Amino acid sequence: MRKLILEGPGVTMGGLCTSREYKQCGLAAKDSVQMDRCPHLEEVHVQYCGAAPITKLVPFSDSQLSSCGSGSYRYCDAYLAQAQPHGATRPENLLYTANHFWLDVDETGLCHIGVDEFLAEVADHVDGIAFATLQGTHCPGLTVTIHGVEWPMFFPNAMVIQKVNNRVRTDPAKLTTDPYGVGWLFEGQELKGITRAGLLSGAEATTWQNGERERLSQQIHDLHAPMCDGGLPARGVAHLLSKPDLTCLCKDFFGNSGWLVEE
Repeated sequence: MRKLILEGPGVTMGGLCTSREYKQCGLAAKDSVQMDRCPHLEEVHVQYCGAAPITKLVPFSDSQLSSCGSGSYRYCDAYLAQAQPHGATRPENLLYTANHFWLDVDETGLCHIGVDEFLAEVADHVDGIAFATLQGTHCPGLTVTIHGVEWPMFFPNAMVIQKVNNRVRTDPAKLTTDPYGVGWLFEGQELKGITRAGLLSGAEATTWQNGERERLSQQIHDLHAPMCDGGLPARGVAHLLSKPDLTCLCKDFFGNSGWLVEE
């Protein structure tokens, strides 16, 4: 049986299976040999997540299939619910692409990819997400629908994609409410010398993101308020633009201009 039943007077911890009382079990062999425990009992080491609302026992031999045994735990919903709120707080160790993807690589080469808070601020919420690449050695790609405009986005460098975050497909709000946490998109392994090539980090990334906000502000002013001086675009400005203007904005900020994307 899958579970030991702890009941009955005089039964030792571990149930009938671990005591001489196993003979009382209807599944036990009806032979004359008396043993200290049921010969059919099989034991395996298991582990489980203490933060999950439902306890699920995972055989230790399958632990590599679990997020708990690798850096993937940092992007687990249960872990993030217990950790400090992420929101749009930008971790310091991330790398960035010019079209607003972020890349997190740990010491083992495990990669996670998502979109940054700039896209989250512009969109505020997205209508839908469709993954273009699910597994294999590719440049991770997806289509994000913002205010009725479908925009394809590709991470410029290849990686070995192992899985995608299907939860953002069913709940796209995660992409913009927690872009650096539960809103992650792709998980896999880096290709040495390829996956990180040409990406921005540290102070350089901060300067670039500040410049992107200034560029967006200037573009919005030029298009819609040329006589106004100052001011910053409101969060969700994408939903205030016409579809042609939003398409131009996506091309200017989230396109792969100048990159050769190879599948």
